[in-house]
Amino acid sequence: MNQKTLVSTAIEETWTMNNSTVFLGEWCKIFNRKDIWGKINHEVIGYHWNKSEKLIKDIEYIERLIEELTNDLSKSLNFIHNKNYSNQYWKILCGHWLSLFCHSLFDRWETVESALSKKDNYLTNIINIDHSEMVPENIESFVLMCHQDKWNHYIFSEILSSDFFKEKLTFKNIYKIKNDTFSKNPYHPLSPIKKMILNLLKFLNPITSLIRKKQKYLICESYLGKKNEILLNLSLGLLPLTVTPRYQFDSIYDENIRNRIHLSFKPKNNFEKFLIDNLIKHVPLAFIENYKNVLNYVENINWPQNPKVIFTSHFIDNKTIGSLYTAEKKEKGAKLIHGQHGGAYGQNLFHWYESFERSISDKYLTWGWKDYEDKKIVPLGILKTLNEIKKIKYKNNNKIIMIIRPKERYSSTALDTRSRGPQLKKYHEDCLKIGSLIKNTTISKNLIVRLHERKYGWCEEQLWNTQFPDIEIDKGHSPVIQTLQKAKIIIYTYNATGYLELMASNFPVLLQWNVNENINRESCNKFFKELEDVKIFHKTPESLTNHLISINNNVEEWWKSTNTQLAVKNFCNNFAKIESNKIKKIRDLIKNYDN
Repeated sequence: MNQKTLVSTAIEETWTMNNSTVFLGEWCKIFNRKDIWGKINHEVIGYHWNKSEKLIKDIEYIERLIEELTNDLSKSLNFIHNKNYSNQYWKILCGHWLSLFCHSLFDRWETVESALSKKDNYLTNIINIDHSEMVPENIESFVLMCHQDKWNHYIFSEILSSDFFKEKLTFKNIYKIKNDTFSKNPYHPLSPIKKMILNLLKFLNPITSLIRKKQKYLICESYLGKKNEILLNLSLGLLPLTVTPRYQFDSIYDENIRNRIHLSFKPKNNFEKFLIDNLIKHVPLAFIENYKNVLNYVENINWPQNPKVIFTSHFIDNKTIGSLYTAEKKEKGAKLIHGQHGGAYGQNLFHWYESFERSISDKYLTWGWKDYEDKKIVPLGILKTLNEIKKIKYKNNNKIIMIIRPKERYSSTALDTRSRGPQLKKYHEDCLKIGSLIKNTTISKNLIVRLHERKYGWCEEQLWNTQFPDIEIDKGHSPVIQTLQKAKIIIYTYNATGYLELMASNFPVLLQWNVNENINRESCNKFFKELEDVKIFHKTPESLTNHLISINNNVEEWWKSTNTQLAVKNFCNNFAKIESNKIKKIRDLIKNYDN
């Protein structure tokens, strides 16, 4: 049998040009390297979560597993740090990392199993990487690492060379890679204005510290916008906190400490055996070696020392300092009011962030949706400020803006029932299909494709320019509001925050995404059906394009029609409700804990 090369990532040093190649996923084939991989006789393993039934089943399994591991890891961290904190304390601190690590590891494991089930004769090239380089400093660091090629190559190599698979492959070691761009530092350089603000705050710190540390409430990263967040603080008699800190400690991975940590979890299958063998090795340094330093930092931070209430929408999930502060204060009796901070909440059949935030909060503020079985839920309305969008006079504009989603090539975000990174090839093909269908029509000259400033190797600009050399590309570096000011209608191609803001602002928008890869809970399907009936929501590029062509000369008439407006209003009342008194209502919720 001829030997094939099994390739796990886009690192070309691990490829073999003269062998038949099996790529583990589309993430290996970066578009601007097509001149290289296009010359290789290759096949690509189908993504294991393309079948929604498997995704749903796997989510249920992984979530049960994570719940068991959270309890076990909590005991181990209490032991190593000589603490007696609750499971919720460690869940708040470690929950995002633990879930993301387990989701990612399971995804890579299933990918390898899919490839090796074919029983071909495989060679795979493995880069020698020091394990300590692959251990994150904190959750911020891990979020950055897990979508990079080097980390993924390391994880795939660990799986392939484990006792469970190594007999099925031949291995060749590579000792060095060119142009190693791997980074663990999540912080970008500060702009001159931000540096000036931070220096001013440091200067004022001795004065403000005495006041702020005695305050009864902490309001931070509320999603209200700076102006409204300041107003909320002032209405409660608080000195506003407008900047969250950066921190960086020198850390050394200590294998001796980690060897003292033993999980009592009993694995029930090979994946769980591999997971338990590797879990403690990958825990961020901030939770083990550096825990005391981070805790000391939090205990001396210029924030309320004994808050009664913490209100936030984006302070915990991927923020180590915010997570530890919240865990510490909730352990001492503080209440957590957490706000929804994005799209697909209340819609996806499963949404990890929603599930996690609801589980740790005392009150949970949604943008309108309800759950009558959960008394924590407060259907307050959309938290974000929409004034700039509402000011746009879209009927005087002629541009059609298509918004393209940013997404990592690997599955490297906490799970939900939306398209995963490895499915983005099909997503981009659907977007390009819209461009193709518009190409020979009179409206093609008015189309602007808006990319996101975050790029993950999909080479979106080159994808579009290759097929449509004359198309106008917005690279996403300027504020999106500047692009919207040119638009008469927006095409939104994924389920996220932006289209909720547009609909709440009553700005004409068309929606289109693959419903087989974006699975909603039953309770919200009727609202999307109403949007589909008035041709706001579309399941195919063809349907969207046909409608766009038909309304091109009378967008205002279609959007302002009675049926369309009724559907928009009904949808927004449930997922993007306007609440004119939101500052007062949030203030009252906070003050209720004084009684």
